[in-house]
Amino acid sequence: MLLLAVAVFFAVVAAAVAVVITSREGAPATGAASVVPDDALAYIHLSTDPDRQAVKQALQRAAKLPDFALFSGQLTGRLGAVAAGGTRVNFQRDIRPWLGNEAALALLNTQSSTAGSLIVLDVRKPAKARSFIAGAGATSAGVYEGTGLYRYRTGTELAFVRHYMVLGQPASVRSAIDAAAGRLQPLSANGAYQRAAAGEPADRVLDAYASPAGVRRLLVPQGGMVAAVGALLYQPTLTGVTLSVSAAAGGANLRVHSTLDPNLQPASGPRTAQFTPTLDKVMPSGSMLLLDVTGLDRIASHMLQAGATGGVVRGLGPLLSRLGSALQSQGVNVKGIVSLFHGETAVAIGPATTSRRKGSSGSPPLIIVTRTAHESATATQLANLEVPLSQLFPAPSSGSGQVPQFSDHLTDGVTAHQLSLAPGLELDYAVFRGLVVISTSLNGIGAVASHTRALADQPSYSAALGSRPQQVSSLVFLDFNQLLSLAEQTGLFRGSRYRLLRPDLERVRAVGLTSTRGEADSTAELFLQIS
Repeated sequence: MLLLAVAVFFAVVAAAVAVVITSREGAPATGAASVVPDDALAYIHLSTDPDRQAVKQALQRAAKLPDFALFSGQLTGRLGAVAAGGTRVNFQRDIRPWLGNEAALALLNTQSSTAGSLIVLDVRKPAKARSFIAGAGATSAGVYEGTGLYRYRTGTELAFVRHYMVLGQPASVRSAIDAAAGRLQPLSANGAYQRAAAGEPADRVLDAYASPAGVRRLLVPQGGMVAAVGALLYQPTLTGVTLSVSAAAGGANLRVHSTLDPNLQPASGPRTAQFTPTLDKVMPSGSMLLLDVTGLDRIASHMLQAGATGGVVRGLGPLLSRLGSALQSQGVNVKGIVSLFHGETAVAIGPATTSRRKGSSGSPPLIIVTRTAHESATATQLANLEVPLSQLFPAPSSGSGQVPQFSDHLTDGVTAHQLSLAPGLELDYAVFRGLVVISTSLNGIGAVASHTRALADQPSYSAALGSRPQQVSSLVFLDFNQLLSLAEQTGLFRGSRYRLLRPDLERVRAVGLTSTRGEADSTAELFLQIS
């Protein structure tokens, strides 16, 4: 039932915007939250007002995706299979005439491990809606607290509450009736929901809310990227999180707003510092990925844990922990090394190069850059790490291989130190011009040392992050086309499902994300550049 409910809702999402009449500005209708119980695990809300300019713009952006029409048609078919009790219907002819200005899907808290589901559809022509369900085979199922109930032979129950049609399991429909009558507190009156939804953009076409229990129960167990997102969102101080989607010139904006319990903030440790990004002016143009943060030494473990939860870089965290323990046993001041990354630090995938420098390859290098105010002391600190680090990687006892060793190379006027572990496998670092640069290739060191054009000056970077706040707690940039090509070359993306999605993914040119944090909340703004 839950999967069918989700399918029905997104059928409405895909098809409700198909009729466009005149322009009307303003925030979307939001009354559907008043018939949803306040302990909902998750709530997804869509503006289906065909007269809103925001809906028109969203339709125009969606039309640029090659598979939008097919996707919309498939989901509309599922709508007929569920909303009409198995009867085949035509959305434009049978549903659109009575559908109002909003639609919502709520996943409800239950005593079991399975969430309940509730679909809420705004009804602007009640007589047509009642005629529709009667024609689709809905029959009377009695009365609950003065409200008539209807049921399809599939088991889905329906009721008309105020100017809404609510559909779902019997318990879900009854809870909606109670919320509308005040016997249960509605989601719209929930303080955590109100705080999380504060500041949502008026031009949004879709918004979603999840409670802490919803993040923990619905996202984290899913696996893959969904689980990774859930792990990043969830924290002990979380009280609620909302996501809103708006069309924008050249693409789409996504806003994620998390609210935190200020009484628990001290227990969760110090807040992430705000900073003005500067390392985007250090990274070379052509870099396909940039993560710019402060306090990487503190947040790296949380990021690695989120990646492991999603099945990405699994095992890297324990590996780094064992490496740190091994170095510490050799007398290395590991905390001192890690503290180098306490200030602003950028992690990037640099531009591919065809350079033939000894010991380097043409593959895009991984580059880590941080600033240091004490070049000489930092260089000595890293030099003291060379011998212990090389001793942790002994040469193979049999077969081809080499003895790991550090060597110095002059690259683009900078002395770089290289640890060669095996043919094509190396670690390089250099300290120059107030920077500490670590890379998987000498090309990465040289790209930072010699670039004549910075990533910050790249047109796609400006399009994705040109309107960012001056102060942020983190910044991310993706040159999506380049990353897509790299993922294909390395075999990360493959299979029939990816081949079906590729035409749509190719339309995404760049992605920019910034996050900011207040005393009791954090906000992430993401922009997708779509051609």
